[in-house]
Amino acid sequence: MNPTCSCKAGFVGDGLSCYNSMACASGVCCASGYRWSSAEGCVDIDECASSEENCLSHLVCENTRGSFDCQTPPEPTRAPGAHHIAKRSVSPNSVLFRCGAVMCAAGHDCYTVNGVEQCRDPCTFNSRLDDPWRSTSNTGQNPLKCDNTVDWQGWYRLFLGADSVQMPENCVPVRRCGTHAPLWLPDGHPKPSDGIVLSRVCGHWSSDCCNFESNPIHIKACPRNYFVYKFVNPSACHLGYCADVNTAVCGSCRQDELCVSEDKVNWRCESQGRGPRAGGQVLGAPELVCGSSFIQVGLDSSVLAGKGLNASSAHLANFRCKALNETKGVVWFRIERKRESCGTQLRTNITHATYSNTLFVYPVTIGNITFSIPEKIPFSCVYPLHTETSLDVAIRPQLSLEGAVVRAGSRPNAVMSLYRNADYTDPYSSGRVLLPLGSALYVGVSAEEAASDRFAVILESCYATPTADSDGPSRFSLIQNRCPSNRRLVRVEQSGPLLPGRFTALVTLFSTDYGTIFLHCSLSMCDPRQPTCTQKCKSRVSRSVSLKKSVTFGPITWEKTG
Repeated sequence: MNPTCSCKAGFVGDGLSCYNSMACASGVCCASGYRWSSAEGCVDIDECASSEENCLSHLVCENTRGSFDCQTPPEPTRAPGAHHIAKRSVSPNSVLFRCGAVMCAAGHDCYTVNGVEQCRDPCTFNSRLDDPWRSTSNTGQNPLKCDNTVDWQGWYRLFLGADSVQMPENCVPVRRCGTHAPLWLPDGHPKPSDGIVLSRVCGHWSSDCCNFESNPIHIKACPRNYFVYKFVNPSACHLGYCADVNTAVCGSCRQDELCVSEDKVNWRCESQGRGPRAGGQVLGAPELVCGSSFIQVGLDSSVLAGKGLNASSAHLANFRCKALNETKGVVWFRIERKRESCGTQLRTNITHATYSNTLFVYPVTIGNITFSIPEKIPFSCVYPLHTETSLDVAIRPQLSLEGAVVRAGSRPNAVMSLYRNADYTDPYSSGRVLLPLGSALYVGVSAEEAASDRFAVILESCYATPTADSDGPSRFSLIQNRCPSNRRLVRVEQSGPLLPGRFTALVTLFSTDYGTIFLHCSLSMCDPRQPTCTQKCKSRVSRSVSLKKSVTFGPITWEKTG
């Protein structure tokens, strides 16, 4: 009997993922692409059911966990013996990604480079994942691994040591790959022509090879027999992605070979078995590399020799263009990607440009060279004429002030207020204020301009005088260089946008009598995004370049107690 999971009291969820029903009630616990449900916790948002058109009109929207995919629609075909049109099951489906307002080409995903979204090929832009514990031969579990806690970012290529490997396509025994339930691909890998596909992932546990049907992942088949994976967090712990140690041989396959296996355990390199026909015989399929500047063609000399052909005698349409070199039994030819290079022909239509040429290979001769009819191996490279590009530089508009007319404006309009409470919410009205000795002065200083421009108000200095004259000779310092002059008597509050400059001072005898006092402050405004814009003590020699203003409050009269 399989175990069942449930959330304890005060939590909601499916038993594998549980959420605090009180702390998460506002939806703060849910990631992007999920919404809060008081009964189920964080549940997936079905973007495909919304009225917003997330995909182009010719693509089909398919909902995924936390997101959605734009897929090419399945082709309709007539079911055998029926008169209606039935949908052909396309497995796996090719997936297209949107990059802002642009739909990426097939086989490309959206990347953010220097803050700019760009469509790129994950076969070229991926990260190396080479954890030895992911090997299907690993039975150790100390420490136990769980890929649910990994911060997956983008695409990955699997390695075991120096060998490029792939995920297993057969059920992996439990407690392998450093985890409890090893993850594998029940539907296998895609072909290069499939582009990017969305694939099911299974976790083996409790005698069930797919006891855990984990979150699906995107996969792409790349040239030279390797795959890249867009890993996501599995549906639970402890689940981990496996690397099949038996597929290390696939990295040695040539470009014209596929890595195949009947039992998904023993893998080998096998020729694709398809190629141009000549003289009624199937010749070895040439290795063709369609580069951006050059086209390269390779002939397997051993395959041609088996057909009685001499690979070294081959030439292109222009007989002067012969082999460039021979590497590991492959004779290579290289031509420039341009019209008439070695007899190359160029044909174009509104979507593609096709460069075509032909290799001529002569029979093996014994003794003197004699006249013979060569075998022909035509080849073509087809290049799309449409592409997308993005600038690798983030452009930030800036207003130029060169040659601008500059005039000085007025100083900030500042106001000082005295409050009855420590929340600075209940100010005294203007006029004389009577306070007992030893009570607290809650003082706030604000500026009208600070609120409109989201400036912070910084108290540079504050002091008390016996008269309203702020320049009088007798003064008692409360704040100097943004710091309390006496921390026992004064506390300065941290300032910020939309907040006044605030400080608290104890009512004491600032002079020898109980006369009235007036408070004065010099304040500055600054941009809170700047690191120097803070109510922290500064050196006496530092100088402020902020907007400054002096403000006065008073009179305050002392009240004798006892």
